[in-house]
Amino acid sequence: MLKFQAQVYRVNDIAGWDARKELVLAPGFQRRSVWSPKGRSYLIDSILRGLPLPQFFIREVVHPKEKRIVREVVDGQQRIASILGYMQGKFTVFKTHNENLGGTMYDDLPEEVQRAFLSFPLSVNILEGTEDQDVLEIFSRINAYTVPLNAQEKLNAKYVGAFKGAMDRLAREHIEFWKRNRVLLPQAITRMKDVELTAELVAAMLFGLQNMKTIIGSMYEKYDDSFPQGDFIAPRFGEVLQVCERLLNNEIEGTIFRRIPIFYSLFCATYDCMYGLKADNQIRGRYPAQPNLMMVQQKLFDLSSMVEEKSPSATFDAFYKATVASQNKLPQRVQMHQTLVGIISQAF
Repeated sequence: MLKFQAQVYRVNDIAGWDARKELVLAPGFQRRSVWSPKGRSYLIDSILRGLPLPQFFIREVVHPKEKRIVREVVDGQQRIASILGYMQGKFTVFKTHNENLGGTMYDDLPEEVQRAFLSFPLSVNILEGTEDQDVLEIFSRINAYTVPLNAQEKLNAKYVGAFKGAMDRLAREHIEFWKRNRVLLPQAITRMKDVELTAELVAAMLFGLQNMKTIIGSMYEKYDDSFPQGDFIAPRFGEVLQVCERLLNNEIEGTIFRRIPIFYSLFCATYDCMYGLKADNQIRGRYPAQPNLMMVQQKLFDLSSMVEEKSPSATFDAFYKATVASQNKLPQRVQMHQTLVGIISQAF
């Protein structure tokens, strides 16, 4: 029977093994992928912020005659190499990942930060007396329980730069909005659907209505190094969410507008009325005027009821047809957008 023990070690333990030549980072069966500088920076920033890392797998090989134990890293090679490289002064964290500590060498960190870094806990599964085929069997079984990554999770794994960080923060800042209005359920949020929706809405803010989600991947790539638009996009994003709630009297949950494709149209129409789609940071926002707000609320509730009951009036027949077609495609989005702008603009 295979033997393994779940242990918690500190970064200082790993550094000690390396200093004593008791650590092997590249055993024969291990992948030799190389992380990008951004990937290394993102990992170290996680440690500096005290965020947990995935588990490591290390095989212990006892050498009785030499009276020592050698530890072979079978999973986590690049993470451990990055930790050691940072401590050895081979690179620094990017400013885009950590504004306060970015660009600072490990030796120049404040003493309390160094102390926390060395004490950072690592969850390690120690494999004892296992052969190569045993290790491969372990990973085969681990992968059998792994849920395939969705499109957003793949982007999250591939990119670790400015746009990824901005979308993650923006989605998490408004997590209560998604949950309160049931736009996204908790299970969807755990699969990063909140980040995906946030990126999709930001794409519309910057570039107008989009066909499906095809632009998202290119934005992660284009803005990986820098995303200066985030300075004005972030506050506007929050403002528009607040106005969306006002337009529906805080009752989004009970309407068709909690459905993601229709919420997309509600958000985009509201942003268009407030700032204009594709507006830059020089445009000043407009906000709903109270006298007309109740009228707009009633029209949106009526529209929701007609769609729910599948009995639209002639005025809203095109909107209804768009909601039952492929709602993420551009023609349907344009139709829903035009209808909603026609209603919502009356509140401004």
